Amino acid sequence: MTYKTVLVSLNEVGRVAEAIAAATVLARATGAHVSGLYVIPAVQVYPSVGFEAAPQVFEGNRTFFKDHAAKVKQSFEETMTREGLAHDFHQIDAHTPVIADEVIAAGRSADIVIVSATNPDEVTGVERDFVEQVVMSAGRPIIVLPAKGPGVLSLDDIVLGWDGGREASRAAFDALPMLKLAGKVRIVRVDPQKDPSLRGSVAGADLAEALARHGVKAAVQSYPTEGMDEGQALMRCADDSGAGLIVMGAYGHSRLAEFIFGGATRFVLTRMTRPVLMSH
Repeated sequence: MTYKTVLVSLNEVGRVAEAIAAATVLARATGAHVSGLYVIPAVQVYPSVGFEAAPQVFEGNRTFFKDHAAKVKQSFEETMTREGLAHDFHQIDAHTPVIADEVIAAGRSADIVIVSATNPDEVTGVERDFVEQVVMSAGRPIIVLPAKGPGVLSLDDIVLGWDGGREASRAAFDALPMLKLAGKVRIVRVDPQKDPSLRGSVAGADLAEALARHGVKAAVQSYPTEGMDEGQALMRCADDSGAGLIVMGAYGHSRLAEFIFGGATRFVLTRMTRPVLMSH
């Protein structure tokens, strides 16, 4: 098992270089084809209110992305050509103003998707819940890059968050091609002493045994929260060793137009400092 198609979303214009760099690292390691995706959203139409005769039309986001399209394409294609990677670039003129819809649709035909978190301190034109929508709805593993900082993807050291749940299991095996290439893999169970079912056993040992059959040499590690949120503890564990990737399940559900996430998932989504692979 390996990745054959990596889709990289390039609409977070201020993080295009980081997104391309992450796709390059992954494609070099796995021999995958890289598809760059850039969406020109439709205009936003707001219903008329009061005595207005016509709805209000906002073209700012569409104009912004049209203006940056040529530069984004050039950056992507120059890097892919220089690195000798198989690639294609898709610029989509969307029928809706929601960029995530197009990324979700395209992502379902890829092995893995790379996106950048949206910076809450900047107006980028990308919807604020873009990452949440893609993670919850694409049905594919998503590598999320932090909105700030270098956010360099590396397979030298991978931290795999494990609690024995469905989402964590999915993430672990979705990440298998990278785990097999990693220099070091640590299966981290946060506060295993709080789970009575784990008494007398080593939390994560069964997963380590299963991964070993795929050639993955994984060490099992428990990590105390010491009053921290579980997501914070997992990130601190990764920070301690400078891990180049965190792998974790995304726990959550949708309610009307809102996504409701578990505490650890929400914490990591909003405060990540390094790349995180999430699976739902």
